Parts: sequence; C-alpha cells; structure tokens
Amino acid sequence: MKKKLNIFCVLMLLLMATQVVMTFVTGADAFMEGWEKGRQAEAAQTWSAILGFFVEMFAVVAALVSFISFIRFILNVNHNKVFVWENVKLLRLTACGLMILAVVAAGDELYSGCSFTEVYDHFFDAFLFGAFNLIISEVFAIGLKLQEEQDLTI
Repeated sequence: MKKKLNIFCVLMLLLMATQVVMTFVTGADAFMEGWEKGRQAEAAQTWSAILGFFVEMFAVVAALVSFISFIRFILNVNHNKVFVWENVKLLRLTACGLMILAVVAAGDELYSGCSFTEVYDHFFDAFLFGAFNLIISEVFAIGLKLQEEQDLTI
C-alpha cells in the first residue's frame, strides 16, 4: 500500500515539476521579448514594468513554496507519517501556491493581450491541480478530526 502511494506521489511530483519547467520554457521567448521592450521603454512604462516584475516574482515564489511543500509531503509519507496535521498544512500550502501561481500568471497573460482560450490552455491545469490538493487536504482534515473523536470515545 505504501509502495503504491509513493509511486503516485513521485508521479505527481514529476508532473508538477514538468508543469513548472514547461511554463518557464514556453515563457522564455515572451520574457526575452519583454526584456527588449523594457530596454526601449519610456520612464512612464518603466513603473508598470517594475510592478509587473514584482508580481511575476511573487508567482515564482508561490510556485517554489508549493513545490517544496509537496516534496515535504512526500517525505512525510515516506516516513510513515501519512495522517498527521502537518500533511494537511503542507497540502494546503501546495494548493494555495499553485492557485496563486495560476491566477497571477493568467492575469499577467490577460493583461498582456492573450486570449482567454490561450490563458485557459496554459494555466487551468495548474489551478485545477491546486483545487484538487485543497480538496484532498480537507479530506485529510476531516479524517483526522474523526480519528481524534474516536480516540476520545471510551
């Protein structure tokens, strides 16, 4: 049973890492184009670009926090700590990080002039994975509350 869970967690980690890497790879051309435009921008546009940079760095930090939280969750499962409150917190942190990444990146793309269908194709899966992690964390929380109530029953 533990072996299956470990396999699924590693698979999910690989899919998550692939999603992050592909987001950066596909965004590299847009980054270079924006970099060139930024070099030629006027001062009024520079403040907008600086704000955009900080918003995008916030999304990158959210992605890193999410990734690290998921790795810690996998390590907890490996150490036979499956149904503990720490895992609920880690899954919630993973979910929030992914959802923040998806919303911020989608907002940036929409602001840049991309169509809604392009944004949906690029970022909906990350948002969906975050929502799924949030649901799983709540299932863990309900299970832990039931376990605590059962432990208190004589």
